[in-house]
Amino acid sequence: MKSKNTKPELKIRSYLFSKGLRFRIHHTGLPGTPDIVLPRYKIIINVNGCFWHQHGCTHTKTPNTKRDFWHNKFKETKYKDAKNRVKLERLGWNVIDLWECAIMNEKSFNNVLKALFFKIEHVENNIKYIYA
Repeated sequence: MKSKNTKPELKIRSYLFSKGLRFRIHHTGLPGTPDIVLPRYKIIINVNGCFWHQHGCTHTKTPNTKRDFWHNKFKETKYKDAKNRVKLERLGWNVIDLWECAIMNEKSFNNVLKALFFKIEHVENNIKYIYA
């Protein structure tokens, strides 16, 4: 299983870097080892695979063999995702979940980027307000 440096993750990182944003990847000091960490904005970006994190799109099919195993596996993954999100938010991080299907589809990728930059702008405005 490839969990780091996936195509969707590389696509997001490449775009962020091209826009001048600097980030850390796979930060082991934070709960859940987030994929992308923007420390300046206190934003964490999780790039989730639709199959493993059970997004609900067409990529979210449960294999026909060992269905109980897969059901439990997906349930554990969702539980860990939720638990890590709560921990990160308690530490003051803004958590954004991006989905593989939205990133890899060019039409929806633009919407993903708009939402992401809206969140970054919102956080940056709050930072300016606090320190003004």
